[in-house]
Amino acid sequence: MPVSPVPTSVPTSVPHGPAGPCGPARNEVDTRCVEAERLAGAAAAQQGRLREARQKLAEASAARASVTQVRDWRRFNELKENARVAYHEALGAATGQGAVPAAAAQWLSEIDRLNRELDLAERRADDINRRAANLESALPRIELAADAARIAAEAAQAACLEARRSLAACEEEARRVASGRIGTSASLNQPAVPPPDHAGADATSAPPVRQVPPISLMLRGDRQGLLGLALRLADETGVEAGRLQLLLLELRESIAIRALEDHALAFPDDHPFWSQFSTDESRRLAVSLSSMGYHFDGIGGWADGRAPTVRELAEALSHGGHDPRSLRRPAGQVAIDGMWQGTGVLVENYLVSKAPGLALNEMTALLGPRAARLSELWDMWGRLRPLLLPSAGSTSS
Repeated sequence: MPVSPVPTSVPTSVPHGPAGPCGPARNEVDTRCVEAERLAGAAAAQQGRLREARQKLAEASAARASVTQVRDWRRFNELKENARVAYHEALGAATGQGAVPAAAAQWLSEIDRLNRELDLAERRADDINRRAANLESALPRIELAADAARIAAEAAQAACLEARRSLAACEEEARRVASGRIGTSASLNQPAVPPPDHAGADATSAPPVRQVPPISLMLRGDRQGLLGLALRLADETGVEAGRLQLLLLELRESIAIRALEDHALAFPDDHPFWSQFSTDESRRLAVSLSSMGYHFDGIGGWADGRAPTVRELAEALSHGGHDPRSLRRPAGQVAIDGMWQGTGVLVENYLVSKAPGLALNEMTALLGPRAARLSELWDMWGRLRPLLLPSAGSTSS
């Protein structure tokens, strides 16, 4: 069964064990990234402690305010007076034989309740005030510890990323040396082009065939391309191919999600609504709708089935500087529900704009917080990047 449209441009494998040419760089990654993971856990624990302290202080402050209010003698006397007035009003309105005793019982019950409430507040006041004061005193130290842990974790994460970049650069260089190939800088918008055969017919008779980079095949959902990448990378790294397939699928999904979040969209030219706007205007409208909680799901509908009303669509148009009265709008809710049909997500274009060379720092910046879930791939990026972009040469990762 044929496996790849993945070019086998490098016939020579590079040792990937600790004794390989990049063993020290890999050891540095292991050391730095384990430390970064440890400090990230410590920072998360400190943040949890800070949240807990703030929650307890909020509860103690609320209890202190409640006790202070109950112990306010002016309020207490006012409530007693209100009870007395209510008693006399009940006496004036009494008509039956049992009305007077009932009014008196209600009055005495209210006075008793107020006295018990005041007594309880007096007994709890010192403890509540002391607890709130202790928490207020401790909170600055907890905040300082949380900030220090966060800063240490961020510095360690930066050191981990730098170590991974050095490892990727080392592995790509070792790969070039092993294959005896000296390349040039690679970019997604400069796909690999095989050299013309000058020994044959006139080179101008047929233009060279532009190979589709494997990264593009992966983003388009080419299963054979994905399997080929996983098998090649497994051969390079010794990692199980099934695990690598899952990581590559997550990479593809993460890039697609970021493209959708950044509204890298292709709007249909013949759509009765979207055709009224330029691409930039359409994207601004998509951003406006998103800010109102209405998101494109990437496959022709509204995320979670939640669509705006006709009035809300008009509001989004107004936010974009358009006069809704002068535009063709979807006629009714059914048309709004199908408004995204024909719209696509420009995942490849988005990747080209954000990470044209697939450099490690470009990829982690593109993915943002999602990059943390792909740490296994970043540790082997120096081997994966040349497979995703075979023309990768001397570009540093």
